[in-house]
Amino acid sequence: MVLQPAAAQGRDRLARKLGGDRLTDGLSRGRFREGVVLSLALVPSVFVYATVFGGLAVQAGLHVVEVLAMSVLVFAGASQFVAVPMIAAGASPLSVILTTYVVNMCHYLMAATLAPSFGAFSRRRLALIAHVVNDESFAVAVSRSRPPDAAVFLGSAAAIFVAFVGGVTVGTLIGGLVAEPERYGLDFAFPAVFLALVATQLRHRRDWLVGVGSALAALAIAVRLPGNWHIIIAGLTVSGAGALFGDPEDTA
Repeated sequence: MVLQPAAAQGRDRLARKLGGDRLTDGLSRGRFREGVVLSLALVPSVFVYATVFGGLAVQAGLHVVEVLAMSVLVFAGASQFVAVPMIAAGASPLSVILTTYVVNMCHYLMAATLAPSFGAFSRRRLALIAHVVNDESFAVAVSRSRPPDAAVFLGSAAAIFVAFVGGVTVGTLIGGLVAEPERYGLDFAFPAVFLALVATQLRHRRDWLVGVGSALAALAIAVRLPGNWHIIIAGLTVSGAGALFGDPEDTA
């Protein structure tokens, strides 16, 4: 049995009590709201690192409209952080596209896990849903149920999207006021979100083996390969090993 802090238990109870009527495509409005509630703990960190990104992007020379358009149309914090210095340095569009594509390859893994939950959706709607796939909402949906609930994921995605775009908007407005965000520790907001996501997933022995194994494999590969290939290779290799040899019921 996994013990949860009192605050987390209260949040979960509140989420489950919210409504039960239906949205389109048979989605539960209550579970959509549950996804929103379950994401509230992540919203502050997402807002902060989005604010940092907005400020850094403006300081790098991008126009406010460009920064906001990137955040709405791309909606991928890690790749946007990578793209901004490349654009500022005059990198070619092709190199920016290829680099951000590699950074976002982990979305293939998340989409493959979410796909069965959205089997009844049209291709047009799937294209829109694919746009809002993100690490935070994926973690919320997967930790809530297996397979992940479509409505919970979409509720979480809506909350994270609003927090991210809102944070970027604030960041572009105050970008010139904070010249060095790292002096105040604001640059830690982005990795802090992912540390929190990992912590919520470490429930069984298999989870710990996959988490620690991925970290060690990524460090070993990073020494050999440039860019972000170590993330993709380590994630695929160790997650595959965990799926093949791990026991999901092993909680020792």
